[in-house]
Amino acid sequence: MAEPDTAEAAAPVLGARGELTLVLDGSPMGLRPSYEAIEAIEAATGRGLIDLARDALGGRLSLGATAQIATECIRAWGREHENGSASGANAKRVAKLILDSDEGFHGTLQTLSAMLSLAVTGGYDSSGELRPSTKTTTTGGASVGG
Repeated sequence: MAEPDTAEAAAPVLGARGELTLVLDGSPMGLRPSYEAIEAIEAATGRGLIDLARDALGGRLSLGATAQIATECIRAWGREHENGSASGANAKRVAKLILDSDEGFHGTLQTLSAMLSLAVTGGYDSSGELRPSTKTTTTGGASVGG
């Protein structure tokens, strides 16, 4: 039996605007970790953002917590894009769709890990917009002496 190719499933899916996206029931759903979404996630899970990010990275989030995180970020994305289906997402339905998705629970958890990592390290602003990259580049020929 051939080994499954997990490299492709492990890569987070990016939407047209560069946001992280989950494909649920064949539809791409953007993830927007806005202040309101994060506040709702912390209230629903009883845990802080950094703890959730650590557990997501370590693969230690339950399906319920994963679905709650996805649901709140999908709702925020839906409100921003006036998408009634996304803005009214239900955590139990999202959990079932995660299990039925091509990426499965593992792929979803990896996408959420990337999103939560960006959220705790300043990669998003309070509205859930990705910040421009702050990465700087240098050239080998640049003088350092002035």
